[in-house]
Amino acid sequence: MVNIVLKFPDDLSWIIKNKEGLKWVEAAIINRLTDIKIGNLMAEKSELKDEDIDEIDHKIKRALYKTIKAE
Repeated sequence: MVNIVLKFPDDLSWIIKNKEGLKWVEAAIINRLTDIKIGNLMAEKSELKDEDIDEIDHKIKRALYKTIKAE
């Protein structure tokens, strides 16, 4: 098992005092690291080119803009 040292600001000291809070933080970190690992594995085998990624990025941003503008 890997040990990770976290430093929290003073206003988050309640997390350290509360064992349930620590379990929540641990679970959140593990979930996020798992998401990153899965994303890296998917990107590793991707055949997308930078141009393809840029095109998809613009389409997503355009759709978001239209959605926000409509509201």
